[in-house]
Amino acid sequence: MANWSVFKFGGNSLKDMDSLKKAIELVSDFANDPLLIVVSAMGKTTNSLESYLEAKIIGDMILAKSILENVINFHFQLSKSMGLLDQTLKLGLEGEWSRIQRVSSDLSYDKQYDAIVSAGEIVSSIILHAAIQTRHPHCSWLDSRRIISTNSNHRRAEIDLKTTEHNVQNDLKNQRGIWITQGFIGRSMETQEYTTLGREGSDYSAAIFAYALKAVELTIWKDVPGLMSGDPKVFENVKLLEEVPYEEAIELAFFGASVIHPKTIQPLKSRDIILHVRSFLKNESKATKIANFKELKPIVPCLIKKSNQVMLSIRTKDLSFLSEGQLSGIYNIFSDIGLVVNLAQHGAVSAIFSVSNDCRVLPLVLLKLKEYKVEIENNLVLYTVRYSDDISSKWLRLKGKPKMEQRSFNIDQVLLSE
Repeated sequence: MANWSVFKFGGNSLKDMDSLKKAIELVSDFANDPLLIVVSAMGKTTNSLESYLEAKIIGDMILAKSILENVINFHFQLSKSMGLLDQTLKLGLEGEWSRIQRVSSDLSYDKQYDAIVSAGEIVSSIILHAAIQTRHPHCSWLDSRRIISTNSNHRRAEIDLKTTEHNVQNDLKNQRGIWITQGFIGRSMETQEYTTLGREGSDYSAAIFAYALKAVELTIWKDVPGLMSGDPKVFENVKLLEEVPYEEAIELAFFGASVIHPKTIQPLKSRDIILHVRSFLKNESKATKIANFKELKPIVPCLIKKSNQVMLSIRTKDLSFLSEGQLSGIYNIFSDIGLVVNLAQHGAVSAIFSVSNDCRVLPLVLLKLKEYKVEIENNLVLYTVRYSDDISSKWLRLKGKPKMEQRSFNIDQVLLSE
């Protein structure tokens, strides 16, 4: 099989005419042949489609119509500004907009979500495909809903790796040139319904494609120089992490480093595929390389801020001992419903958890925990410092009085009021 490369373009890399032109330049300047490009929804399209669905759910069809019209107009104007509005493109876009308006309100919220929100990636790929064809006429389009095979866990589907790899090999074996496909979305093997992999799942899709193609490398193009020691929008004096071992990248993603989706690294590591995280805007500058390195370079404190946290204090109603079996049951509830735990502390009669605030998932969890006494505190932020030193530890303690804190060999975590 040919030596494939994979590119991933995020929503911010495709948000306007200048960004699209930049994407075309990057493909022309940096692409090897063959190349697969995985794309996210453009700009804030995912958020807008979520708002459209919410308006439909509450029955505000005037608001729903207004939101969808804005989404449609955004993509129409962007295509028009690029001179791409031929009949083929119009039919492709109109087909998706018509499809999501036909999604039945009788379906569960999660099924409606996947059927509707998946349109963002589809229309993004259709427009980018047309744009790249202006420079590379033989560029081809690939529907990842035929390729990425999943289970039926809507909004957080799990990929069937063996079937997906077989599908990729069938479609792309012995192919060359440039191909465009979508991240974040797939199809249930059982029901054939559209599924999504969870928010920010496009990086994971790109890694799965790279794995199945046995690619030489995956390049994720971001609006930051690479993987930094902290978000430069939040922290001062952060440094570029030039060389990152696979295991370190997994740890940083797990604790909340937003540049990489937590699931992205494992399929790459299993086939020793190099991951580059490069600047979309300053592509000639140094980038992050994630590979089979022995240690992080440079070794500096890595700071992570995770906002929108909720602290759940769970105890037995009669103050009896909180057994291991009960703790296991609590964790199973979290796992089954999809609540993400970011920090936990267990005592004799209570357990405390810092979890991400999901307005749909959290009420379901609380309903399942009705046999316990549960207290909730909102509007919290979780700071994590990996490779903590005296300076970073002191800085962290000055942020405020902790609701929870945990320290280990090289990790320092503090939960605070926002």
